[in-house]
Order: sequence, then structure tokens, then C-alpha cells
Amino acid sequence: MKRVITIVLAAGAGKRLGGPKALLAWPSATKGGAERPLAIAHAEARLSAESARVLVVVRSSVFHALLAHVQPGIDLVSWTAPDDAGPAGSLAVAAPRIGDADAVVVTPVDVPPARTATVARLLARLEADASSATPPLAVRPRHLGRGGHPVVLRTEALQRYLEADPPPLRDHLRALGNRCVDEEVDDPGVLHDLNVPVDVIRVLGGPPRFLA
Repeated sequence: MKRVITIVLAAGAGKRLGGPKALLAWPSATKGGAERPLAIAHAEARLSAESARVLVVVRSSVFHALLAHVQPGIDLVSWTAPDDAGPAGSLAVAAPRIGDADAVVVTPVDVPPARTATVARLLARLEADASSATPPLAVRPRHLGRGGHPVVLRTEALQRYLEADPPPLRDHLRALGNRCVDEEVDDPGVLHDLNVPVDVIRVLGGPPRFLA
């Protein structure tokens, strides 16, 4: 892929987790480094690998808390999200800002940052089948037969999110039919969800904390 960007869907309120998931304290990628908010950890992981730019969609209430962590390549998109806002709304906010990207990595914030090798494999599958009669528009990871995150899409697959009343991404991928394919990966991390405190304890070994 010539140009890849990432969209981090980080506008959830995090009521079940106990705080905004975008601000969940996440360990540094380097030994001895400082913690940073999970939304920024996602952005840094993608910028250090395949992505030229990362759009992080956040609630307006946490926008300023994240500003201190922003670095070149990270675009914070503030959204006054309603309480019942879902990922479809965040995608609709981000879609007009994709620019000249050829492919987009879409990840919810409430998962661990994806491994470089995992995203590379998904992008490779998207590229490998490009010359087929019906090239895929999206690739989902699977591990031990279960689907996970992130998802990679050609930019045209996000056209629906420029229109009125876009569906949840899961429903949109289903509507793509055989234009959405699954790729088995050796990465159990694609199955992790960080929805409640016990999920964070399983992954990090301690209860969730939030960086304000």
C-alpha cells in the first residue's frame, strides 16, 4: 500500500471501565519510558510502523488532556459526542479527513495497540488480492477462528460513512459480503477487549488508572 493512515475510535465514555478509555494509562513501548494515554499509545504504534498519519477521534471533554501528548503525525479530532454515541459516529467524523490515503487501519481504542506484524499481514492480504475480479475492500483478523481488531479497509470502503445514518462497522463489513475477507493471524491480542476493569487487570496486571 502506498499510503496508509489509521483511525482510532476513542470517543467512548468508558462508563463500564470507570473512566475515558482514551485516557487509560498504558505502559511505554520502551523499557523505563513514561506511561501515556491508550489513545496516544495506539497512535504511536501505528506511526512507528505503517501509518503516515493517525486520526484520533475523542470526546471534547478529554481533548485538552490529550493535547500534551500529541506529536507530529497525530491529528486529534474533537467531537461533542452524545452519551449514546457509538463507533459509527466516530467513523463518520473521521471519514471526511482521510485525504489521499490508499488504505485505512480502523481500531477501537479499547483494545491493546496492534502488533506491527499483524497489521502488515492484513495490509498484505488487501494488496495480494487486488488484481482479482472482486478485490477485497476490507480485511479482518481472526485468531483461533474468532474475529478481532483492527480492520484494514480501502478508502472507498468508507464512502458509506460520508453519507447519512451510517451503520456500525460490523454491520457495514457484513454488507460488503465477499468483498470483506478474514485473515488468520498468530496474535491473541486481536481478541482482547478492555471494556471493564477485570479486562485491564488481565492484560496489565493491575486495575485501570486514567491520565488527566
